Amino acid sequence: MGQQVFISYSSADKATAERICGALEEAGIACWIAPRNIEPGTDYPTALVEAIRSVRVLVLILTEPAAASPHILSEVGHAFNGKKRIIPFRISQKAVPEDLEYFLSLTQWLDAPDGCTDRNLKRLVEATRAALAGDPIPHLTTPSKSRVKWLVGAALTLALIAAAILFVKSRRPTVRNMPPPQTTSQPKTWTNPADGLNYVRIPPGTFMMGCSEQDSECKDDEKPTHQVVIEKGFWMGQTEVTVAAYKKFNPKFVPRGPSSDGNLPVCGVSWADAKNYCATTGGRLPTEAEWEYAARAGSPQAYYGVLSEIAWYAKNSEDAPHAVGKKKPNAFGLYDMLGNVWEWVLDRYFIKYYDDSVATGPDVEQPLAPNATAVARGGFWESDAVGLRVSHRLEQEKEGNDIPIGFRCARDQP
Repeated sequence: MGQQVFISYSSADKATAERICGALEEAGIACWIAPRNIEPGTDYPTALVEAIRSVRVLVLILTEPAAASPHILSEVGHAFNGKKRIIPFRISQKAVPEDLEYFLSLTQWLDAPDGCTDRNLKRLVEATRAALAGDPIPHLTTPSKSRVKWLVGAALTLALIAAAILFVKSRRPTVRNMPPPQTTSQPKTWTNPADGLNYVRIPPGTFMMGCSEQDSECKDDEKPTHQVVIEKGFWMGQTEVTVAAYKKFNPKFVPRGPSSDGNLPVCGVSWADAKNYCATTGGRLPTEAEWEYAARAGSPQAYYGVLSEIAWYAKNSEDAPHAVGKKKPNAFGLYDMLGNVWEWVLDRYFIKYYDDSVATGPDVEQPLAPNATAVARGGFWESDAVGLRVSHRLEQEKEGNDIPIGFRCARDQP
């Protein structure tokens, strides 16, 4: 039987979590709990997200360490967005932070001020059974007056914000530098007759470039996180340039990997060859800022989706590249922005790129000097999860002919 309940807890409460897990499973309720249910070699964040998606109920062990943990906030947020039933088993009676309060504002909790006693465990088992059955959950407390007051205040605040936005919109015909829209509609595409590849329209917007919030794996050259404005929309290759498309540009090119599959991403090309290909087909290499903006597609996280669903990497690639466009696209409709092959971008590599370099436009500094190095993004088929983070940067010599680096082109106009 698959797991029915995800147990969310701080590492400081490991003993309590294991006792709760044991009580639930003794009652016949299958649980998912880390690290027990994470297989060796599995990407930890991906495993957590997939587990929350698969269960029906999240039991939150609400203590002071849990309330202060950004990882708990993320887990509860995923459960909230997935419309899972949440049961906060509240051991600490102290107020929770407002961001966590937001996700729990409409959820009653099971108070256990005396801790994880046999009586409280029995109440939790009964509450969990009721939640799984879709019944009203017994033993839960109603929102306190302070919580009701908070909800009313939040509603009034949202109403004031909405009124302010409407007022600003009425006074200004357009609003610039807004975040990219998240949409499930079909992307606007165009086929380039020069190479037969599809391009997707990327709207203008503003995003936070660099190390993602709660990402503990960031290197110095991914910092500081800072705001970048993409003032003009552009077109981006929907997939990495394929072997078949590249051979139209260079018929003598010998591809890496199965040469008969023209749908594989081209790789092992130099930065200059990638730039020349884009120019020949009427485009250019995307700048590093454009690449990250397009890859994030509005997501502030280290990955724009569950890695196993969006990327070919060490865990699922079987040590080989794969045909483009076989994984899920991001919100802009772009495929394989993470994994499969690294992708060249236009910029010269600077370790302090985020501090003082131009992000877009004709003044972006390119690796034209003899000692200059270039940048590749996105990771490749043998990268681990850390190497696929959307802010991760690879400094690379411009030749790069023996490296699994490919590219996709950008255009200002179709």
